[in-house]
Amino acid sequence: MQKGFWVSKNKITNIYPYLSKNMECDVIIVGGGICGAITSYFLAKDGFKVAIIEKNIIGYKNTSLSSACITDFIDDLYIKNGKDINDNIRRKISDMKKRANALLDEILVDIQKQDYLKKTDYTLLNNKMFQKGLFKSETNIRTELGEKAELLEDIDYMNIHCAVNIKGGSRMIDAYDFTSRIFEYISSFPNVYIFENTKLKNINANYDYVEISTQNDFKIKASSLILTTGIDNFALSKLPNVEIYRRFSIVTNTNLNKRICAKILNDIPIYIRNDERGNMIVSGIDTKYIAKMENEKYIDMLKKDNSRRLISVVSKLFPKIEISQEIGMYSGNIYVTKDNMPIIGEIEDIPNIYVNLGVGSSSISQMLIGADILKDAIKGYYKKEMNLFKITR
Repeated sequence: MQKGFWVSKNKITNIYPYLSKNMECDVIIVGGGICGAITSYFLAKDGFKVAIIEKNIIGYKNTSLSSACITDFIDDLYIKNGKDINDNIRRKISDMKKRANALLDEILVDIQKQDYLKKTDYTLLNNKMFQKGLFKSETNIRTELGEKAELLEDIDYMNIHCAVNIKGGSRMIDAYDFTSRIFEYISSFPNVYIFENTKLKNINANYDYVEISTQNDFKIKASSLILTTGIDNFALSKLPNVEIYRRFSIVTNTNLNKRICAKILNDIPIYIRNDERGNMIVSGIDTKYIAKMENEKYIDMLKKDNSRRLISVVSKLFPKIEISQEIGMYSGNIYVTKDNMPIIGEIEDIPNIYVNLGVGSSSISQMLIGADILKDAIKGYYKKEMNLFKITR
């Protein structure tokens, strides 16, 4: 199994058992990554009896490979698809972004890490001169929505022509540590059961209940089931307009003495973040998933090629800083929808099966909203936001 950057920075704090007997609960959560942790947290706090199943080790798969930054609910340009995103939807998205931040703060208080995620600016960059007018309009829209946005025509340590800087628009996160701490916190609840190395084999969905069987032939029966980010082929086969891409990342060290969280909006979007130790995480070159990517030799070839491309982008963007030898190369799956919006809700024609699927680089904020919405949805209380995120939109 590929070992991600965030796992290499941390030790495994808790070991959870595998499912070894049949059981019943209120809600089954499939996936023990960051989305499974967030979704389980809100359900457990609301009193549901929750069983989480993870086929590997908690937080070890895509979570450990995350580029690990919580950004605006839409981290792209609001006006990139202007015909599709009207003022009313922009306002709703802006309000949900604020709510996602409040939900995140609630988690941080409970896991006693209020100082864990310090806010930093989020910057949308472009080095094409003709896009200056677009960026100016984007700055005005974000200002009208209450964001502290400013148009930058020059940044002294970067090679750019224009940028939109959103003050306090992102937070860096140690994805594995954050996930582990949430599970550690809720594991003390009498209504929470966490199982590692428990692979889902089959889902039997009925109008009155859901029953799953695992690879070792134990069963869990529940009223509802939620598939979280990292969901397997069962879910993806039932979701229209969802595509899987493989995102490549490098971690390198620099002498840049500034915290940065940025997205370069060129032909190939690139994401750049750095942590408190000076490690710079550079991600992008999203490649549509194909079956060959299950072959480690093929992935290694892609990693080496894309690593050179990512380093080239960083070198051109930061011509004045020194970039050391890379610490690691990683690749993980991301999910993409046509409108870059999450999928939150019940799978059509499959009763009692819900999805909390954050997409792209705004996925963590979207997961927070999804968990909040689904907590009420499985009780029969449907929030209006579900119309924005429903599977068949």
